[in-house]
Amino acid sequence: MFLHSVLFLVAAALIPPLILLAVIYRLDKIEREPPQLLLSLFLRGVVAMFPILILEMAANWFIEGFWWRPMVYLFLAYFVIPGFIEEGVKYRVLRRRTWNEPNFNYRFDGVVYAVFISLGFAAVENVMYVLNSGFSTAVVRAIFSIPGHAMFGVVMGAALGQAKWLAAHQQKQQTAALLRRAWLLPAVLHGLYDFLLVGFGWVFYLYFAGLVIYVLALLRRSVREDGPIAGV
Repeated sequence: MFLHSVLFLVAAALIPPLILLAVIYRLDKIEREPPQLLLSLFLRGVVAMFPILILEMAANWFIEGFWWRPMVYLFLAYFVIPGFIEEGVKYRVLRRRTWNEPNFNYRFDGVVYAVFISLGFAAVENVMYVLNSGFSTAVVRAIFSIPGHAMFGVVMGAALGQAKWLAAHQQKQQTAALLRRAWLLPAVLHGLYDFLLVGFGWVFYLYFAGLVIYVLALLRRSVREDGPIAGV
């Protein structure tokens, strides 16, 4: 009976990210990526949990050693640490694994790669939360947290795909700017998400709705403007 309960909770935790992965995969209409590559990216997202946990524990230990005003502490603990560390590690994994990948030959590929890494991380994080807190946590996270990670991945991947295209056209300065954007913008969006979630009530819901609208527009534009990366 206990095993059945655990399996049910794990399934409940994994279904939302897998559904979103399927949606992103189907949006890649011109040339879909090899399954083995996507699996490797998903698993890299899973493994990214470990350095993220270590870095966040170290960062939390550091800020706990000082006296801060309550709002400053909340800003550091819920904006800086989760946003910049989680998105920074995911960006590092994404850049190192995919930038020179031969299959990275269309701009939308960046979105696919980033979302698979982001949801690999989100899946294992979700399993941990759900096993600790139960089915109700799975429902809440399916509505907010899992889509949040997917949206940060879309933002990161869209910038990476554009940066790859610019690099192929020898636009070095614009490439560097887009690569910075691929990390910093998701980090800021993620930090705001967690910071507002702490206790800002309706402000968070307005922010979440605005983020959904922005990312859906970005996703539609990325699909519409998808094309080959010349020189690859």
